[in-house]
Amino acid sequence: MSPQTNDLHAAMQWHLPWHKARVRFIAAFVLSLIKVTTVNLTRVANGLNGHADKRSNYRRIQRFFALFEMDYDLIAQLLFSLLPAKKNWIVTLDRTNWKFGQLNINILVVGLIYQGIAIPLYWTLLDKRGNSNTQERIALMQALLKILDPSRIQAVVCDREFIGCQWFKWLDEQGLTYHLRIKENALLQGDKKEKAVRTLFGDLTLQQARILRKRRHIYGHAVYLAAVRLEDEYLIVASNRDPGQALKRYQKRWGIECLFSALKKRGFDFEQTHLVHLDRLKKLVALLALAFTWAHIVGEWITQHKPLKIKKHGYKEQSIFRAGLDHLQYILLNIQEHLEAFWDCVGLLIHPYEIRTD
Repeated sequence: MSPQTNDLHAAMQWHLPWHKARVRFIAAFVLSLIKVTTVNLTRVANGLNGHADKRSNYRRIQRFFALFEMDYDLIAQLLFSLLPAKKNWIVTLDRTNWKFGQLNINILVVGLIYQGIAIPLYWTLLDKRGNSNTQERIALMQALLKILDPSRIQAVVCDREFIGCQWFKWLDEQGLTYHLRIKENALLQGDKKEKAVRTLFGDLTLQQARILRKRRHIYGHAVYLAAVRLEDEYLIVASNRDPGQALKRYQKRWGIECLFSALKKRGFDFEQTHLVHLDRLKKLVALLALAFTWAHIVGEWITQHKPLKIKKHGYKEQSIFRAGLDHLQYILLNIQEHLEAFWDCVGLLIHPYEIRTD
């Protein structure tokens, strides 16, 4: 293994008390993933260990995914330790899915919104097509609450898939504030004649928003409603408290879409994986989460010193994540000229707040 693998291994060993050979492999895989920016295991093997035959590298990757029992709580704790000690986290859940041959790859993720993107902490592979169910969502949230006290959560924000009486009830029982987008044809309950919730906002003009002062009954719960009219639909958000913040907080849900984009075409080309076993795919997501989060905090650090340019359309020239990924990739592909820069990046994993500010 390269000296850089040993350096990254030393940083990870602080958080992952596994056998040294396993942590060293994870470090090597993450470094190769950043160099080749694809989950294609043949290409990852090419960048894994230059002192070994590439076929040997590939077999080592196969053995890791087939045999290693990963503790996902430790992975989550590592990722969480790289974030600031905030007291107002926005939590979001969503799925990403695609087909590989006859296999439906369907991943449910819970993450924390940070610097405009979701940092993934827990995920589960759904052995089915389509939406998650309430128990699957609750299980993921219960895992999150083992490392994040509910008092530090400002709100849970989710899209239209994440609705239902039992889900609303569970969030209430945990004392969590939620802002959940609901379907515009959801039925208002309690009146003599049920009607679609969109009828409450039928007079809104394009981009006009409204917050209703009184609670309405939806999915068996009395909730506040806020809405904005879009070009072809209504965006309607149900909340159990803080309705005045509902639309603003819900907008931050977009960070999990940015995460999925970073894991796919704009980062690691996740959709190109040929893994078909769900337990192996779950391990691959863990390795992607490590590479993604490291790239993001590196991007945060370098953009503090050299802010990203704003283009004419008003958006930044690239994301914080992409800036960090490009920086790490350049360093690793030209390592002899940039050893000190590499050590700085590794240092972010050990003492993140001595180098980088929130």
